[in-house]
Amino acid sequence: MRLVVFLLLVATRAAFAATPLQPQDSIDLLKKISAAAYQVTYQGTFIFQRDGRIESTRIYHLVDQNGEHEKLVRLDGPAREIICDDGQMTFYYPDQKSMTMERHAVARRGFPALLPDQLQTLSDNYLLEDDGRERLAGYDSRILLLTPKDGFRYGHKLWIDSATNLLLKAAMISGENDIIEQFAFTYVKIGGNIDRNLLKPSLPVKAPRLQSDPRQDSFQSGWGVENLPPGFRKIAEMKRMFRGKNYPVTHLVYSDGIVAVSVFIEPLTPGTRPMQGVASRGAVNLYVHPADQYQITVVGETPEITVRQIGDSVVHNGKSHD
Repeated sequence: MRLVVFLLLVATRAAFAATPLQPQDSIDLLKKISAAAYQVTYQGTFIFQRDGRIESTRIYHLVDQNGEHEKLVRLDGPAREIICDDGQMTFYYPDQKSMTMERHAVARRGFPALLPDQLQTLSDNYLLEDDGRERLAGYDSRILLLTPKDGFRYGHKLWIDSATNLLLKAAMISGENDIIEQFAFTYVKIGGNIDRNLLKPSLPVKAPRLQSDPRQDSFQSGWGVENLPPGFRKIAEMKRMFRGKNYPVTHLVYSDGIVAVSVFIEPLTPGTRPMQGVASRGAVNLYVHPADQYQITVVGETPEITVRQIGDSVVHNGKSHD
């Protein structure tokens, strides 16, 4: 009898073992997941968990004949709202009675829209596997594993609604198979109607602006990274203004198709001591060091080796123009 039970357990585990996907099949599936976040109407509440801390956010996402409309409301801590409408993101701070604006195409990287449009190189850097099925937030979901092929990135586990391909949960996995951080819907309604009033900000639109779209998409600084980790490529370059600084900071963004790494380059202020070192928080690693008369800061949800290699490879080719 014990032998029969043992054999049944072995057979059950084998049946649910992760199954590798063909490269083109995996890319096609990831494209569907990426598109669903923008093309499906949904509303609900999701949590973000990292370092024993949990944050919750309410989301309304409507797709109609006029395009895509979204509102995110932070439910913990200081009140924050983000309105995404027709290519533009507006950040509202009701407690401060202020707002800022950024271009939608560059800025948006929030759950469940974690995957970019360009995914062709993912199969070069990750092994993609089908890891079975699970019921989540009231929906039948398909589980997808992305296991890195090198030490420059973390693994990922995705739970996808079987009917619409909407991402329901996403976990970032360390090399020891520990969950570093995760997003997950605690409640979600997919499809149906959303009252347009729910997409309006609670703060009057005429509130004073702290800054107006500081990003310049056509900007080319002349800065670059000479020795990128495999699979990473530049996806954005811009100038940004930050509070407390009276000069623009060069911002480069590199991605492997799943995670993004930001490089910030700013001139060293005469008389100030440059910063140098590494800091970590959950999946995020930050590396800062001086280079000539500039301060280089690299931050991304990657292992330390990745931000170090990128930061140590920042160079300037001597050409720049707006």
